[in-house]
Amino acid sequence: MRLCNAFAVNGCVSHPLSGNAFVLIESEINLARDIPARDGKYRTIVETMEDAYYEVDLFGRLVFANTALSRLLGYALDEIIGKSNRLFMTQRAVATVFAAFSEVYRTGAPRRNQDWEHIHKDGSLIHVEGSVQLTRDEAGAPIGFRGILRDVTVRRKIEHELRESEMRFRALTNLSSDWYWEQDAEFRYTRMESRHKNLDSTQASFLGKRPWESDLQIQDEGGWAGHCAALAANQTFRDVVMHRLLPGQKPYYISVSGAPIFDEDGRPIGYRGVSREITDQRLAEQRIRHLATHDSLTDLPNRLMFSQMVAAALEQGRRCLGGFAVLFLDLDRFKFINDSLGHEAGDKLLQEIAIRLQQAIGHGDAIARMGGDEFVVLVREVADTVRVSEVAGNLLAAAAGSFMLGQQECNVTASIGIAMYPAHGEDEQTLMKHADAAMYLAKDQGKNNFKFYSRDIEACSHERLALEANLRRALAQNELSVVYQPKLDLRSGMIKGVEALLRWNSPALGQIAPSEFIPFAEELGLIVPIGKWVLQTACAQNVAWQRDGFAPMRMAVNLSVRQFSDENLLRDIADVLAQTGMPPELLELEITEGMVIHHPDRVLQLLLAIKEMGVQLAIDDFGTGYSSLGQLKNFPLDTLKVDRSFINDIPGNAGARAIAQATIAMGKAMQLTVVAEGVETAEQAAFLREHGCDQMQGYHFSPALSADALRELLRRHTPEAAAHACVPVQSPLG
Repeated sequence: MRLCNAFAVNGCVSHPLSGNAFVLIESEINLARDIPARDGKYRTIVETMEDAYYEVDLFGRLVFANTALSRLLGYALDEIIGKSNRLFMTQRAVATVFAAFSEVYRTGAPRRNQDWEHIHKDGSLIHVEGSVQLTRDEAGAPIGFRGILRDVTVRRKIEHELRESEMRFRALTNLSSDWYWEQDAEFRYTRMESRHKNLDSTQASFLGKRPWESDLQIQDEGGWAGHCAALAANQTFRDVVMHRLLPGQKPYYISVSGAPIFDEDGRPIGYRGVSREITDQRLAEQRIRHLATHDSLTDLPNRLMFSQMVAAALEQGRRCLGGFAVLFLDLDRFKFINDSLGHEAGDKLLQEIAIRLQQAIGHGDAIARMGGDEFVVLVREVADTVRVSEVAGNLLAAAAGSFMLGQQECNVTASIGIAMYPAHGEDEQTLMKHADAAMYLAKDQGKNNFKFYSRDIEACSHERLALEANLRRALAQNELSVVYQPKLDLRSGMIKGVEALLRWNSPALGQIAPSEFIPFAEELGLIVPIGKWVLQTACAQNVAWQRDGFAPMRMAVNLSVRQFSDENLLRDIADVLAQTGMPPELLELEITEGMVIHHPDRVLQLLLAIKEMGVQLAIDDFGTGYSSLGQLKNFPLDTLKVDRSFINDIPGNAGARAIAQATIAMGKAMQLTVVAEGVETAEQAAFLREHGCDQMQGYHFSPALSADALRELLRRHTPEAAAHACVPVQSPLG
């Protein structure tokens, strides 16, 4: 058969001879039958028809056919004339045609648009759409049948594929939790499909409406106006977040993606897309963001958020030539109460103090907890010391009240140091330093009072001066050392890497905590040479362990803010790798969230350059900064380290479990290796292993060890011992 000249219009199969084509052609055939067969003019009309023409007698034998029928069946005319048409049909078609011909014979009425199948000479099936008309002799007696056959094989195939596609679409929609939707050219919803049980109510809320005519709110740059502009420009959009409140004020978030639909002439006729619910994800991210900017014990803003508030006040002060004050508050006798009554009582005291201090400040002021028993207050828009003194007096009075901790009544006081902008400093660091210095003076002068900063205070900072002097010569006099905390693979139980940690044992000052001297080294600019020394020492030690016969493992080294900003960082890394001979893929540099969220373009270029060297990158203490996984996904990271603050309360605390689980899941979704810090109990390790965390480090397995002690641990921690890897290791350091 010769295929019909079909073409597609709006996704449907059509044909040049559509509508009443069969009627017109049959009129021509009737005319031809009314003329003697010898009249070639009208036979020519039949021969030039695109569709096949046939005539059969009452026994179904072909008595006449045009060449189109010959092409349709793949036979020459002399091979089919005189043969029963049943020979060229399927068994099902034979029954269909017989019933159609019988009805036409009985009623005399023609049949049109009758479907059946023919068999091509090569054995393939041909779907046809045909007509049947009774033929009579000059006396009007029936002598046979005639009609037209049109090849609709392609059309039937397309129709079948469309039906199959629709069935697959509906099956996938039923399996997916996503919504499928369509909009018309005016952006009104015309279709919504989902397996959700509330489909009917949702359809009723949205069908016939534009998105901005519903109760949805959009979290997109430019709001609804920007989104409308994108739709008007026929732009594809992805992961646009929209939200609304369900009954009971329950938040509901969705992520919406869509693409324009065009007709065959390229004209836009609407949109189609999918929406998926992301409520749990968004609430978890909001919780993580809240925890990142708020103190977990008191729910006050933390150091990071206070820093942002001071930065805003600085900008406001420079623009409007106004002033503000920073108050540094430290509780007196808190350590005594905490040690005497226990940490639980100490935490309760801090929570009560936080409430009282918050009530003691002005409406436009802010208070934050810096850590331990230290609080800071920002008093906005002050021109002199009078109002600041009033606020400080209120804070002292609030802290001095008695507290009931269990059955024990306790009393504390506070010491406050105050620095004024711009008199005592024109940047955050200077103001905080001067307020801190003033607070120590308040303590030295009897406690339970406040002091404003003055230049005379500098002479009283003997401890800080001693710390600075000793720190400046610590590196040259070999007072610094590096210890190594192993990281355990939670699946295999094997040690997969270590983290290098800096220690300082000063002959003059004794063992100094890293939390004390590292920020000071950063402030003094000493952290860059110290950091390079740590990097050199750690890489050399890793190579030494390999020479001792131990398997290669990854060495993690922390980068400070100053190091990360140092223009020689890339050269220093390359020099250390070249000098030690350690393969770059065994080095992992740990950076904090705060380093990457500011100046992201410059940071991205630096991180890409580090990655090109083959070095791995990790985000340390995730959750304590003001970033999100949405921001971090733009950087070439390999590892996400979950901060110990998210681990401390698992598995007992449901909120902590949810946050930890969500953080692990999001990190794995970004194909990052997830490492938990500060794991101290078997229950914590079991929870992390169950929820897919890759590695852990903490006292539950091992504290930080000297190089020799870790060498001994590696020797003892064989694959055979890995099954017992969660048994705590006794520190050789005591």
